[in-house]
Amino acid sequence: MGNKYIIPASALLLAALVLSCNKNQVEDPVYSNEEIVLDAAPDATKGFLSTDGLKVTGTQFKMFDYLSGYNGTLTDGNGTMHSSGEEFKYFENTLTFKQDATNWQWLFGDVANPTSYRWTRTGVHHFYGWMLEDKTSTDPDAGSLKSSTFFSTYTPGTKTLTVAKDFTAAGPQYDFLYSDVVPVDVIADGIPSHVDVPMKHLFGALGITVQNTSKTDVIVYSVRLLNFPNSHSETLTWNMDSGVSMAGGNPTASGAAGSSVFWPNKFPNSNTTGTTLYSIESPNGGKTYDAYTGAEMGEHLSYRMCWPMTQGALKPTVTGTDGEGNPQYSTDSPLVEVKCKVGIGSTTTLLMRFPNAEDAKEAIVAGKKTQLNVSFADKQVQLSFKTLPWDYEEFPMAFEEDAVSATQLKFIEGSYTSGGKLTDANGKHDVIQLTASSTPAWVARGKFSVYTPVNGRLSIGLSGDTDSFIVTLESGNTYTGTGHDYILIDPTRDGGEITLGVKPKGVPASGKKLFLHFAVTNHNRDTDADSEINRDNYVITIP
Repeated sequence: MGNKYIIPASALLLAALVLSCNKNQVEDPVYSNEEIVLDAAPDATKGFLSTDGLKVTGTQFKMFDYLSGYNGTLTDGNGTMHSSGEEFKYFENTLTFKQDATNWQWLFGDVANPTSYRWTRTGVHHFYGWMLEDKTSTDPDAGSLKSSTFFSTYTPGTKTLTVAKDFTAAGPQYDFLYSDVVPVDVIADGIPSHVDVPMKHLFGALGITVQNTSKTDVIVYSVRLLNFPNSHSETLTWNMDSGVSMAGGNPTASGAAGSSVFWPNKFPNSNTTGTTLYSIESPNGGKTYDAYTGAEMGEHLSYRMCWPMTQGALKPTVTGTDGEGNPQYSTDSPLVEVKCKVGIGSTTTLLMRFPNAEDAKEAIVAGKKTQLNVSFADKQVQLSFKTLPWDYEEFPMAFEEDAVSATQLKFIEGSYTSGGKLTDANGKHDVIQLTASSTPAWVARGKFSVYTPVNGRLSIGLSGDTDSFIVTLESGNTYTGTGHDYILIDPTRDGGEITLGVKPKGVPASGKKLFLHFAVTNHNRDTDADSEINRDNYVITIP
């Protein structure tokens, strides 16, 4: 871009990225006197991989800003003129963290001579990005991890990114992060003091515990995952109106059928002698072991990165039954293999399917931990799993507002009226009009994303003419509020991607209004979340 409007910009984020502004003295009819400055918020979204977050010198992100909906004519960095609000790339640059930087620590371009940008006075800026290099790696063999070398396929395109990787539990662990599209409307909303751009985790994680709850001693020689789906290619696409989307699909197992072993044989430490899990009645009994380290589990379980996958991806193929009626599986089925000896019995190798969970559609969830439990009970081996938050505290404190990390609620243009967004007379609310020209008629759809729920539930309080409207959660299993004063949302549903639908109840009546009030409910206590999610203070009306 030309030097006329490029001045310093820096940095980004982990669970939030902040844009702040410094004022200059020179007025410009096109460009504001306030600089776009991206600054990393102090957050620990990296969870189990690093306690330092992303604030390590050399950590990098690729960041974009696409501008549209502006008035007049603007020039891009190549000198090309753009007019009538057509969308164009305002900037594309690399953010690098520099610990000893003077004014800010996340810097665009050359950290010795950083680039910056000014806000425009018109239009909607759309920010998004992804990780380029992770300098926080705790893997001694990995050093710093670069996206371009970590992935076997790394192909940035126009508003797309394709990545492919065959994961192994013993390989380098890379916490790849990417953002949704975060729009900032400088015409309607003004130039903000900051803008949050939360980052999402591309991967999930898996840990395995082993324990003996029976009255018999058990010797365990190994625990492995056979034919575990670890190979995948994913394309991320950023649309400035609808946000980021994925190509979808489940990963597959790499290698020849029957030969792919995801989980290394680290439990126990010696495969020859095995590790004795003493009976629950023994003074040495009741211990839980970490399958990855091969040692008694400490305060935290070890986890390994995995591609997200549904339970269907781990469903084995049954080829028949044995003499006792137990199922037999095909050689390419994903199975949990446990080599053990129970009591005075013979050494045996058990092949079991990954457990089902009726209330869970996914086995591995992006941004979540899956804990698989292998438990020797009396006369049987039980498998179970549970999904935990990325940053898990065994005894979480009460939910506070600053623990919320969510994108701002935005109603989808065109889903409610052809007239565009309005502001009420006192300027306190953005008005969404439900009309017959809505698509579909009389329905408005709004979306937001939740990233760090802390054992709480989101509630949406409804005020105004509540009996005249229906509020629906349109993603996943539908829950509908029909004239009640609130509805509850599980923040973990649909991976945190929440879609609201608002429509009239019965025949639309002119002048009816509905107000939305977001809060987090935890231990029978509500904490305001409007400042995080409903910053536009929406009111839905029937004109």
